[in-house]
Amino acid sequence: MAISRLVRSESVPILIGLQGVAPWALLPAYPLLAFAIWKRRVALIVVAGALVAAQLFWMLGMVGWRGPQGLSPGVTKVRLVSANVLYDNQHLPALGDDLAGDRADVVVVQEVTDDVLSAVQQSALWTDYPYRALAPAPFYHGAATFSKYPISNARTIMVGSSPMLLTDLQTSGGTLRLINVHTVAPLTTADARTWADQFADLHGVLDASPYPIVLAGDFNATMDHAPLDRLVHGDVRDAFTVAGSGFGTTWPRWSWPMPSVMRLDHVLVRGAVEVGSVVERTSIGSDHRRLVVELGLR
Repeated sequence: MAISRLVRSESVPILIGLQGVAPWALLPAYPLLAFAIWKRRVALIVVAGALVAAQLFWMLGMVGWRGPQGLSPGVTKVRLVSANVLYDNQHLPALGDDLAGDRADVVVVQEVTDDVLSAVQQSALWTDYPYRALAPAPFYHGAATFSKYPISNARTIMVGSSPMLLTDLQTSGGTLRLINVHTVAPLTTADARTWADQFADLHGVLDASPYPIVLAGDFNATMDHAPLDRLVHGDVRDAFTVAGSGFGTTWPRWSWPMPSVMRLDHVLVRGAVEVGSVVERTSIGSDHRRLVVELGLR
């Protein structure tokens, strides 16, 4: 487990999966170290101690330490919600009402099919947001953006071999570009290659933007994965790192007692965008928790 996290493969699916849970899976190193000390097993002390040090180092990097931050005076406040709604969710009208209840200025949702849109039309998410960019697709590839700001430009862009929805929002503080992100899950060797390529393409999307830009959605990666770690570099900031609290895990969200163990959903910002706060909330019927993020556009 420790070696898989240290090497950070980008092409072997099982190793990619192990990276995401390695900090949690190394927790048994603590009782192992205590046992080794009790038995005075020097070699085992060295090995267990190294594993404890690695686990502690990686676990501390997962935690949001800073909590909510004050936004600068005069910024345009933008409240954003990002939610993977699960394409076969049986509770979509209720979830749509719940998402609208977050009182966000813009809501980005992933895994949007034609059936999802039909169900959402029965909810407040449809009636409360007059501006919409809709790109439904079968299974996991569809997306939709609901906005209270006018949308001056909306189009689907290809990132790797998958579509992602780009929208330019006309706020009182100027144009804000928003990318509704959903990378493929690296479950096969071919998907792993596509997954890694998509993060490289997202670099290009960031560099090409003439406006402040936000990437929000299901990245199918944690900060322990090298492609996402490379993307969050320089002026590209992870909202949770800036203003999150605790572990901020978003997946899987199943029934108790199964806890969420990975933070696969992210909001990244670049340019004149500040982050005030990030919280996670349960989304009815979905296997992901959603993010509610307070941003400030300078």
